[in-house]
Amino acid sequence: MLLFLPTFVRAHDPVPPEGWTADGEPYRLARTLAEAKAAAVAPDGQLGRVLVLDPARLDVRGGEAPTVSHVSREAVLNVDPDGDYWRPAPVSAGGGVVVRRDGDGVDVLLIFRRGAWDLPKGKLDEGETIRKTARREVAEEVGIRKKSITVTADLGTTVHGYVWPSREVYAVKTTHWFGMTTTAERFEPETKEGIEAVAWVPWAEARDRVGFDTLRALMDRIDPKALLG
Repeated sequence: MLLFLPTFVRAHDPVPPEGWTADGEPYRLARTLAEAKAAAVAPDGQLGRVLVLDPARLDVRGGEAPTVSHVSREAVLNVDPDGDYWRPAPVSAGGGVVVRRDGDGVDVLLIFRRGAWDLPKGKLDEGETIRKTARREVAEEVGIRKKSITVTADLGTTVHGYVWPSREVYAVKTTHWFGMTTTAERFEPETKEGIEAVAWVPWAEARDRVGFDTLRALMDRIDPKALLG
């Protein structure tokens, strides 16, 4: 999960080393990038900025309308150590939690990419539904035919961010996840996408192996047996 803070501070380095501390009323945060971008447009058309925040590094109060009294520099994800601001841009993706029955348990299909175990996923193509994206990306990344995949459940979304130097933006990626099964028995990693291995892993072990907190949180809210169809 990410949070967002609209601001009209235009300095090169908008957040000082000591961060920001509210004098009185706390800062109001947005739960979505779209909400924050709308708030960062003044009535006269002046455009502000949106800071992308890591909630794990904030003392967030409130529920639907979160607030915070202090924003540390470390919590701001789209201002780099040199003080450069990276404009946040939305990215949509689809991915699959592919499972199989293994005795009394459930295995899940993982990929190994850039030093970490991950779930197969990829970006939405123009004119494509997110469900088709998820099915296509899983097939491409693990080297199987799309027709071998059955979608069994809609699992909701995860949101994470990263600097995207080639686009000169900070990508805010929303990944739509689907439970899946496959009749395929052999897999071929998509090496051109940096995937080095594909493996079936027992669910509990996979939860510990995946390299991202967002994926662990996703797996924690899933009953894997419900994905078997």
